[in-house]
Amino acid sequence: MANHPPPPDDEGGVFRQVRQFVQASIQYSSARMRLARLESKEAGIHAIKVLVLIAATIGTALFAWFFLCFFAVAWMAVRFGDWSWAALVMAGAHVVLLLILSAVLKKMSATPLFPLTTEELKKDREWLETQTQTKQP
Repeated sequence: MANHPPPPDDEGGVFRQVRQFVQASIQYSSARMRLARLESKEAGIHAIKVLVLIAATIGTALFAWFFLCFFAVAWMAVRFGDWSWAALVMAGAHVVLLLILSAVLKKMSATPLFPLTTEELKKDREWLETQTQTKQP
């Protein structure tokens, strides 16, 4: 029996399987990338819609607040007879609200966001300092 080399189009079992695996991996990765591209495009459109709605809501709320304040100043002007004092009262109310909100914000910002992580980093820093101090002659 004579050993005949495999035909030129048949590269053998292992090489063919590796080539098929690589081709299948490339096709799979390509399909996943197309899917990710489509989903990210849809997510971007959704995010833009949400941002537009948030901006519209904030704009509407600001106009509502403005007209509410305008009404309050006009009502006080009619009631007390002078619009300048009414405007001053409204400005003072806003300054008081601003001071209250600033105090709350200052108190909230003083609270650490990641207390456990910060504590672990402090422990790591202390451990590193003790390691470097003991190794120096």
